[in-house]
Amino acid sequence: MLRQERQPPSSGGALRALTSIRFFAAFSVLLGHYTALGLIKVPAGFLHVVDSGRSAVSLFFVLSGFILTYTYRETVSHGHVRAFYQARFARIYPVLMLGLVLCVPVVLYLTVNADAARLLHWYALRHFIYLSLAVSLLCQVLVLNAWFPFAAVNQPWNGVSDSVSCEAFFYLLFPFLLRTLTRLRHGRLALACAGAWVAQGLWIAFLGRYLPASRSGFLIFALPVTRLSEFILGIGAAIVFQHLKATKRATRARGIAVVGISLILLAAVSVSRPVEPAFYLQSPLVAALILGLALIDRPVIGVLNQRLLVLLGESSYALYLIHVPLAHLALIAGYDRSKGWIPVVAALLLSVVIFKLYEEPMRRRIKAHFAKRAAQPEGGYAERTPIVDANLPSRPA
Repeated sequence: MLRQERQPPSSGGALRALTSIRFFAAFSVLLGHYTALGLIKVPAGFLHVVDSGRSAVSLFFVLSGFILTYTYRETVSHGHVRAFYQARFARIYPVLMLGLVLCVPVVLYLTVNADAARLLHWYALRHFIYLSLAVSLLCQVLVLNAWFPFAAVNQPWNGVSDSVSCEAFFYLLFPFLLRTLTRLRHGRLALACAGAWVAQGLWIAFLGRYLPASRSGFLIFALPVTRLSEFILGIGAAIVFQHLKATKRATRARGIAVVGISLILLAAVSVSRPVEPAFYLQSPLVAALILGLALIDRPVIGVLNQRLLVLLGESSYALYLIHVPLAHLALIAGYDRSKGWIPVVAALLLSVVIFKLYEEPMRRRIKAHFAKRAAQPEGGYAERTPIVDANLPSRPA
């Protein structure tokens, strides 16, 4: 088996189809949440197949590893780790804080009106309400909430941000993981990815067997260590993709075959659900699907490359972080299933506005600030702005 190329293949470029599928993943999370909250009614069969949106989490974690490798392999391999961390902070933190701001009127309404039923239903709060809210807010500001498997800490404010906490941990490890995995022969790379996946399965089985469901659920779905193997699978798929591109073997026919097989197996696993949690068997198939889509220049006859879908995919991070606060505000305002489509449409439109007018300008401004601070008299390293980026949602609350 050949070693990895001494010089990594060029990163960058727009894998537009992978941006588009982020929208479908984020929207499935929205549908799961809005159904659980009573704003809309989605067919039970659909929710079963997507595991009420939880399957989207696995896709986002795998896709994150893939896109970060595709975009930042050269940056990290040349030692510019600080530039990578600064770019990730600029990417995730502004919208994370905006999501928290949208939660402020919800929290004020619930506490001022002593709405015990909703405090319990939405935030799992019954005792020590103000202390729990303060601790939860601090954890979310520090992006540490996924490390605390307690509903009273994990769920208040914008509870879905636990996946962002997982991603922050992945980002921390990414330079080490990338350097380690890119040094492996392809056979050993496959064994490393398979080993991480098997270890995840054994850990999940241990949690499910020896801990009560009230505790194991958080540790299985939200603990960053539990979800790390999905991120590793994405890195491995990207390394394979770049090798195929560099050796001129990244053919459309190969991509179609990989996509077809992975979709068939994903459908079978998603419907039959032979093991729980469903994402465990899905994650390697998702990695194969992402690899296959990357190998096809214009998958689904170019549908996934359409500008509207790409825009919605770019806005999916904002959609994910604002949709639950908007749902809570809608319920407080008296919306129910008869008008539940209104907050759905509002969330979609607002996510695009946020992406265009807040997320992207703030990302550029923060990166420019870091670049200005790092500027040296002889000139500093200017990080190339990634065209494609990975997004992060989480399990439904």
